Amino acid sequence: NELTINSNATVSPNASDFDVNFSTSNTSEQDGTVSGVGTNSATAENATIDNSNSPTITGLKANFTEPGQKVTYSFYAHNAGKYVAYLNNVTYANVSGKTATKECTAGVNTDATMVEAACNGISVSVKVGSETYTGSMNSIAKHSLGLDAYEEVVVTIEYASDASRADGDFEVVFGNITLTYDSVD
Repeated sequence: NELTINSNATVSPNASDFDVNFSTSNTSEQDGTVSGVGTNSATAENATIDNSNSPTITGLKANFTEPGQKVTYSFYAHNAGKYVAYLNNVTYANVSGKTATKECTAGVNTDATMVEAACNGISVSVKVGSETYTGSMNSIAKHSLGLDAYEEVVVTIEYASDASRADGDFEVVFGNITLTYDSVD
């Protein structure tokens, strides 16, 4: 006689078991206000962390008066899930409706050519842990965030010291920056 046992199992992990969020603290996960720090008379608006839906930090804004200034925002990525999280990409999106990651717009009575030259000296970068990422898409390997671990994230908006000056006010808008964490490297 042959006795046959046919068996199988279905495993459906709970999507909420993978959970990486932003935090104002490196000891407990907290939404809230993140203050920017300016150098050389630059000032910063307060930013806000909101993890209620898709983890987001909004309101990062630097106010510059001349080249050589920068603003930094420091906060944390927190792995609140049940899997080690791997940072696999840092992506700089285009400004909404545009074909570039940065757009500069001259104010009233400001020369557009001078703004374009000054705009080349204004940048944004993201430092996650010890690595700094700038521009377009950065593929990353071997960058893990352990269970219940916190890792510092620093966003820097800078007006380079060797940049051109404009003859009046202008606005700079950057596209969204996305940190992509996955359960595999």
